[in-house]
Amino acid sequence: MSKNIRYNFKKIRNKIYKEVKRASFAPSNKFTSTAWYFHILPVVEHSLKLGKKLKADLEVLELAALLHDYAGISDFDFYEEHHAHSARMAEGLLKKEGCPKEKIEKIKLCILNHRGSIKSKRASLEEKIIASADAMSHITELPDMFYLAFGVRKMKTVPGVKWLKAKFARSWKKTMPEGKVMVAKEWAEANKLFDKVLK
Repeated sequence: MSKNIRYNFKKIRNKIYKEVKRASFAPSNKFTSTAWYFHILPVVEHSLKLGKKLKADLEVLELAALLHDYAGISDFDFYEEHHAHSARMAEGLLKKEGCPKEKIEKIKLCILNHRGSIKSKRASLEEKIIASADAMSHITELPDMFYLAFGVRKMKTVPGVKWLKAKFARSWKKTMPEGKVMVAKEWAEANKLFDKVLK
């Protein structure tokens, strides 16, 4: 950020926290409030840990982590393309709060390119970190992933475990090496459990 731009990051962050938490707890959120506790907040935590380690822009990371799934929790109709809708909606929210344009553009790219199921190029360090943190949260929050498979998606045991194993494989693939070190134990334990069901 250029030195002549002054803005209140803490104020913006607090407003975005409140808005994403509000959307997470809204009755219309099909993922329910567990999305806040077991996905959004872990993505923020993993992002900041990686960001500090790799000397990335922590402001971009925190806001992108908070907003990366915003469209999907706000309106389930947006879920299939939630990366694109979340980037668009993030721009509107951040502009309204006075976030600098250059930060907004970086945040939008992080959100747009965070999904493992969408083949997109992650050019910046921050984009790679957000994608990794999203994947890492899948691995570290295994009980919530069970809820997603069996509660939200209403899957039976074996199809659900097959779906989870495939999702974990995609998540592991998109996690950067520094992130893999952080979640290696949880990754191994989850796969041991999956394999026991699928043997």
